[in-house]
Amino acid sequence: MLPATASAPAAEPPASVLAAYADHRARSGRGNVLCYRAARQFAHRWPDVQDWAGLPLARRLAADHNLRPFITFLMVSRRLRPGWDYLVSRKLSSLWRDLDGSALQPDLDKFMTAARELGFSQRVASAVASQIIARLLIQTGRDLGELAERDLAELVDACRARQAGTGRGWKHYRSSLHTARQVLFHLQVLDSPAPPAQVMLPMESRMAGVAEPLRGSFVAYLRRKSATCRPKTVSAIATRLAHFGRFLAETDPGLESLAALDRRAHIEAYLAATTAAVTAAGEPITVADRARRISAVACFLAEITEWGWPDAPPRKLVFRSDIPRLPKPLPRYLPVDADRRLGEALAASPRTRCCCSVPAGCGSANCSTSRWTACMRCPVRDHG
Repeated sequence: MLPATASAPAAEPPASVLAAYADHRARSGRGNVLCYRAARQFAHRWPDVQDWAGLPLARRLAADHNLRPFITFLMVSRRLRPGWDYLVSRKLSSLWRDLDGSALQPDLDKFMTAARELGFSQRVASAVASQIIARLLIQTGRDLGELAERDLAELVDACRARQAGTGRGWKHYRSSLHTARQVLFHLQVLDSPAPPAQVMLPMESRMAGVAEPLRGSFVAYLRRKSATCRPKTVSAIATRLAHFGRFLAETDPGLESLAALDRRAHIEAYLAATTAAVTAAGEPITVADRARRISAVACFLAEITEWGWPDAPPRKLVFRSDIPRLPKPLPRYLPVDADRRLGEALAASPRTRCCCSVPAGCGSANCSTSRWTACMRCPVRDHG
């Protein structure tokens, strides 16, 4: 007999596991006869509960709603490490209800406290704790202070494998992993801080397609804005100015200076072009996006003029009337039941002196349905 096998710890007796599950059910107030029956069948079939993790992923995920509470109990009590593929494929929706008194609760509480100290909201701290930290603690079987970079790397590999196999992205895991790294570094669990969530490309690369005589002015402006604006703001400005610069390169390749910009030939042509602009998916851009693009150009030209740049246009080229007006949706009318209660209250109130009954729906004066609304020209006043 091999020494490793001889020294391996004996599996916990099924009766002991079921007794612990019964105590957990009594403490949490969850579960029923069917759940306990499914747990007994599980323990009878897999006396060593860890053997269940060797099943194909499809069979592990096929566990029904009566068995899943028992599997969750095994995970939070550190009796089962179900595999990374299982953990990234299943939602642990009942995790927080099963954590009370579990082996994972102290570490998750410690993580959430540190996250709140760093300024993350309770909602974000709770989401990252359940989505990332709980899975790390379950699969590694170690405490929070014993986690390492390789554990996070294994979780990332599992997410990528799931995407390759199913086509499901892992954007939500990626953003939560970045937050988890920040908190773990704060707790001195990891030796290095989280890398930036997004690395901005160099300004010269962002201005690809802009003619060389104008590219230098665009890049110089963005660098100047970097001194007073947040990186995300500068990135948004760069995107919108790049659209304008590429338009100029297509319509007037010989343009050598911003001072040579012409209102009719360049600005008005660009305003017309924004109405036909499309997104990367081929859909027309929104009116709000058109307004943001034109506003970015207006601010760019106005600010370099104020700063006295030598290649600034000699006169104002973009005006307030050039920015498209955003649609203003009509206010939602009151639901029928709320409208009825409001009408009854207004009719019964002795303090009401002025109230208008406005036809609803079709807008016709002959419409039998009405809406009560305060008159805008003669507001309700207390004359009593």
